[in-house]
Amino acid sequence: MFSLLKIDFRKYAYTSTFWVLLLIYFVLIVGVFFGVEAFLNQTMTDVRSSAPLPFPDFSLYVFPNVWQNLAFLGSYFKLFVGLIVLIFITNEYAYKTIRQNVMNGMSREAFLASKVLFAILLSLAATVVLFLSGLTLGLSHTEELTTAMIFEKISFIPAYFLELLTFSMMAMFAGFLFKRAGIAIVLFGVYYYFLENILAFFLPEKLAAFLPVNSMSNLIDVPNSALMQMFGVNFREYVSVPDVFICIFWSFAFAGMTYLLLRNRDC
Repeated sequence: MFSLLKIDFRKYAYTSTFWVLLLIYFVLIVGVFFGVEAFLNQTMTDVRSSAPLPFPDFSLYVFPNVWQNLAFLGSYFKLFVGLIVLIFITNEYAYKTIRQNVMNGMSREAFLASKVLFAILLSLAATVVLFLSGLTLGLSHTEELTTAMIFEKISFIPAYFLELLTFSMMAMFAGFLFKRAGIAIVLFGVYYYFLENILAFFLPEKLAAFLPVNSMSNLIDVPNSALMQMFGVNFREYVSVPDVFICIFWSFAFAGMTYLLLRNRDC
């Protein structure tokens, strides 16, 4: 396993695109995590001046809700993670490194395993950033803190990892399927933003929940903020076990379909 990671790391370590995309992602997501509460409260201050009803302040960083709040926000930035995976899969074809690796004796299974490990580590790194951000913000904003409060909704952390991993595996499959970065990015975006929504519209709701993008989105529901509760709107405050298994299924399914592509066509 470590030899596979070492081979892949050599490819990424000297590629400025990888480090630029990674830096943009982490700077952006940490900035959003630490600045979103102040931004929302400032926005609500402007709204209060003309609103007929009083609007409550947002408190996103208090335990235990900080885990769901940040995981929900972070899910909007998973496109960066998927983009990094997709670009570096298609680069294997653009620079013919996949053919070189196979000619040098690496099996297709080992090559695929190296990409899966890359997706896992990238998703894990993003999850660690979320965890450390949530822990820092929760400890500094929660007044009556208990250990139970810290761990009460921490299941959203592994759920966030699973969402990123499933999305990364989907991006990996798209990269291997289309080979060229431009085509892969466009068609991947078309499916993510449009095609699955069209499919979901024509399918029964219970079946639509099994579609990959829907299943990822269902893992972490909209947080029950004070504003939502004010209007009597309630969302799920836990991670649904069926949604977890659906995402696990899609992670393995995308890996399996990618393996079939590698096995049945030339590099």
